[in-house]
Amino acid sequence: MTSNAAAVRSALLLLRHRSGDRTAFAELVALWERPLLYYLRRLLPEEADAWDALQETWVRAVQEQHRLRDERALPAWLYTIARRVAWRARERAHPEEPLPDDDELGVIPAAGEPPGLAGFDALDVHRALAALSLVHRDVLTLHVLEGFSVAEIGAITGAADGTVKSRLFHARHALRKKLEGETS
Repeated sequence: MTSNAAAVRSALLLLRHRSGDRTAFAELVALWERPLLYYLRRLLPEEADAWDALQETWVRAVQEQHRLRDERALPAWLYTIARRVAWRARERAHPEEPLPDDDELGVIPAAGEPPGLAGFDALDVHRALAALSLVHRDVLTLHVLEGFSVAEIGAITGAADGTVKSRLFHARHALRKKLEGETS
């Protein structure tokens, strides 16, 4: 969903909203509600929690819109807010469970092509994705399913590019292992 056209449209809608056009915000919500909910659903265990997090994301976006200096960064900024809201919701629901840490810090991936998903059913991919660690689910959803670049994922998650690359490498391999385990 992070196509150039969507980013440009979002920037224009935000500018219209900031200049007082009341319909522009509704258009922004319509444009980003579905992808944000999809992302939140990957991070939170229950659909109702994802809907609550989506509401809170929009409230925070309105309250903090003055902090966004570059309208073109709106998609990554929205995902950053959504991620923080989801992390806080997980923390409130299960305070005894620590949030995931940088599980592969310092591991440098070997060069080569990442494992592909050709030949796997979309439902199998989503089931396997749900079985991954939260860190792996997060980075794969942002990169593969939402189309964010490594640099954008770094901005969203607060991780260095090398960490994002490492997480993607390990997440792809973990997803492939889960898929092969499910299909064999």
